Amino acid sequence: MIITLPNYLYENPKSFTLISDKTFIASKSIHYNKGKLSLRNSRHMIVLLINGEKVLHLKDKDIKIDESEILYLAQSNYFMTEKISKRNDYESILICFDDDFILNFLKKYNIKLETKESETIIAVKKDAFLSSCVTSINTLFNSKLENKIDLLKLKTEELFLYTLSQDKQQFISFFNSIVSTESSRVKHILESNLDIITCVLDMCKLTRLSKKALRKEIQRLYNQNPKKWLDTNRLYIASLLLRQTKNSISNIATSCGYSSVSWFIIQFKKYYKTTPFLYREENL
Repeated sequence: MIITLPNYLYENPKSFTLISDKTFIASKSIHYNKGKLSLRNSRHMIVLLINGEKVLHLKDKDIKIDESEILYLAQSNYFMTEKISKRNDYESILICFDDDFILNFLKKYNIKLETKESETIIAVKKDAFLSSCVTSINTLFNSKLENKIDLLKLKTEELFLYTLSQDKQQFISFFNSIVSTESSRVKHILESNLDIITCVLDMCKLTRLSKKALRKEIQRLYNQNPKKWLDTNRLYIASLLLRQTKNSISNIATSCGYSSVSWFIIQFKKYYKTTPFLYREENL
């Protein structure tokens, strides 16, 4: 199952309790998803488990997180499994934030990134202070306070500041992984999610940009308009798959985000002046 975050949270309001504004969102859920999830994160994220367990599946290892830990994830794609607790229940909080939240935090507290190290995934053991902080965050979801989004942001900063005081080098490396890629965030999001992009509207949803803002950013990054960029990249990946794999043309069309094989063939022929079948034959 593919889940794009934070979009999935907004699109399924019955499954989550939300506290949010335009760029910062926290969600709470008591429902868990069965099976392995493919998470496509367009924001950075904090995972707070109240009950249950999550398993982050990496290439070389698995990272298991339960209610005794806090997980920090920089924007990227991840595979994850959710599990209920021994008490047969599940309760999870996700906090999603953008680059500006981190940049403003670093500026606000005059924090210098004096390292070249870069860590996109950090798991932190809770102590009494962090447990208390998470409990406070949890209570906000049942609160009727009008300013709870502001309180939640302050609590998130509190998590950051305390974790910095406990393990500065490691947490600075987490911030560094975000700041060092901030100028090309849209590039990272789009290029790692080509398989689920079928149109410019999908690009807007993934990046959470308006059509005008997306067009400006794509022009800055690639000197192209969004549609041209999408067509060029999908067809390039298709050409690689035709040359380097034995996947069927139908499978390649689907994996490159085309809604039909016939449309894929028409677009491929327009760009490469030959059909996918003949292109493969000529490049064996």
